[in-house]
Amino acid sequence: MKNRPSTKVIFTIIYIFIFPMIFTNQQALCSDNNSVLFISSYHPAFPSFTEQVNGLKSVFDENDISLDIEFMDTKRFPEAKNIENFKTNLKYKLDELPKYRLIITGDDNALQFVLNEQKIFNDTPIVFLGVNNIEKALEQNSNPFITGVIESVSLKETIELISKLQPGITGITAISDMTTSGETDLKSFYKFSTDYNNYYFSDISLKNLSWKEFEKKISEIDGKKTALLLLSAYFDKNNDKKTFEQSINLIKNNAKAPVYHLWRHGIGQGILGGKVICHFNQGK
Repeated sequence: MKNRPSTKVIFTIIYIFIFPMIFTNQQALCSDNNSVLFISSYHPAFPSFTEQVNGLKSVFDENDISLDIEFMDTKRFPEAKNIENFKTNLKYKLDELPKYRLIITGDDNALQFVLNEQKIFNDTPIVFLGVNNIEKALEQNSNPFITGVIESVSLKETIELISKLQPGITGITAISDMTTSGETDLKSFYKFSTDYNNYYFSDISLKNLSWKEFEKKISEIDGKKTALLLLSAYFDKNNDKKTFEQSINLIKNNAKAPVYHLWRHGIGQGILGGKVICHFNQGK
């Protein structure tokens, strides 16, 4: 893939950077205040949240570390007003509570928030997980207070699965929306297209469609010639919101083509995956 660092290089960089920080923080977390704050980009019902927390707790519970959680809820309320309200409320709590030993952020919006507002955390070490924006993650190698793990989706393995299950297709169409993660993954999708010249890469974006228009577009896809790759489908152009389950059902009820996914949630609900992201392991 052109102009994209390999996953091996990325994880090598992150491992080298994170190891001394983990060693330091293990000593810090053994002090009297064993409190860690997890800032989630989303809300408790979002499909990846529970698995992320279970992954964190699989390590923390064994070490008597307490976990506080704050929800940005930006999948349902991406507006600047919501983020400003979240900042005001969080700053009040940080001023009143003992200083946390560590801040953990889940997904891209939470990472961007702590980067914008790092001063309110008073030099507390920050670790991110579930981040799709690889370039943004790598930029933190120069930040002494921030490190973490990226969510490197397995496009190659999924396309290889598509080629085995649908050997006669000529195109792959991505489903996306205007969310941060959706737009980031769509860019990765098109970057990857240069490695597969035998397929025509296209997308159906809710950024430009209403849900009704989206239904019609999906129903017109020829399943004998095209595979559908679900990246993100939460908002339409009118800012009308749907949950993951609602959008999955809408797509399945209208699509004539098989639908593939890059994350474990949804697998077993009528969509397919190759090598999928496990949010439990992201947290762990």
